[in-house]
Amino acid sequence: MKPPDILEKDFIGLNGVGKAQLIHPHFEIWQSYFKEDYIIKENTKTIIFLPCAAIKPYYNSPIHRAFNEVIDKYKNIQKIIISNAGIIPYEFCDRYPFDSYDWNPLFETDKIKKEYIEIISKRIFGFFNAKKINDYIKFISYLRNGSESLKSLEIAFNKLGLNFEVIKISGKLHETADTDLLLILEDNLKKLDEKLKSVK
Repeated sequence: MKPPDILEKDFIGLNGVGKAQLIHPHFEIWQSYFKEDYIIKENTKTIIFLPCAAIKPYYNSPIHRAFNEVIDKYKNIQKIIISNAGIIPYEFCDRYPFDSYDWNPLFETDKIKKEYIEIISKRIFGFFNAKKINDYIKFISYLRNGSESLKSLEIAFNKLGLNFEVIKISGKLHETADTDLLLILEDNLKKLDEKLKSVK
């Protein structure tokens, strides 16, 4: 089945921080496609989970450019974004609606964080539960410590009975800085490189 082609786009409705942006119908259409029709490439040895970015498509983000420079040195890696839009294989990041939404974590309330974890963990579970996962595939998280995306991943993988390795993000930033900048600190990029290098 071909990927969805949504003609009536909703650029306004996609933007914001609320349950409406978590369960937006256009995200739901794509999550159903990923669950039911997307096939993980046979030669995939590593699946790495990454955060989204304010700049779309993600690969234009300075943060993504920095860690992609490390990741793309290695073969047979599947990059998957975890965000309020759900679980997004990286090759679709320049497709609507993934090139058009905006979710600012600074506006998350405790209620929204709880809803995020509940909804996104179910999407992650549904995606991988519908796939045939080869035993040799390694799962790696390059998400911020304590982030809702990481918590969602932990819940889903616990239910799936799958394990994943967490690259512990370290360092400090100015209190007003974007916390995802931690991901491109030299020490953390080095950890990422060493982890990917160790995967056989």
